[in-house]
Amino acid sequence: MGAEARSELERDLRRREESPAAVGDVFSSVIGALDEGGRARSTWSVGRAWYAVNGDIERAHTTGVFVREPAGRQSLPTLVVYVDSRSRATDFNANREVYQARLERVGLHFEEISFLPSNRPAARTAIRERAVGPAPAPLAPADAEKIERMSDQVPERLRASVSRAMRATWERSASQDS
Repeated sequence: MGAEARSELERDLRRREESPAAVGDVFSSVIGALDEGGRARSTWSVGRAWYAVNGDIERAHTTGVFVREPAGRQSLPTLVVYVDSRSRATDFNANREVYQARLERVGLHFEEISFLPSNRPAARTAIRERAVGPAPAPLAPADAEKIERMSDQVPERLRASVSRAMRATWERSASQDS
């Protein structure tokens, strides 16, 4: 950038373009400044690691993580992972050794990992909608007729299942467009 900046705005823009900061670094510095005892920082870091080492199912059903400090004879903290349903808590508990090994590979060691259903129904709804999308919109009568005409061209033995699939696809795309 050989030319002199013509205004303060242009100077500021050039300075930002020359040394951009990653959003994660900015967020880390803000959390670090606000967190005197290191508690939020450790929970936040563990949360990032949890999402990084696990798959789509775990990410879709996790509503939060919490690092509980060691109590009594425990030498390591406990990781509490909140999930969106009791059935997910049961599923994840069955595989907790796998999750513990994944976290240990990235340098996080816990006495135990426990999975609890979240007490926040709004969080469960938001997680579920993010995982499967919004509820389908009702099908308009004109659209239902179009589907019937299109499925008439399909062999008889497949007509019912093709019609149901087309109806579901049509409803899902209508709800996403709205």
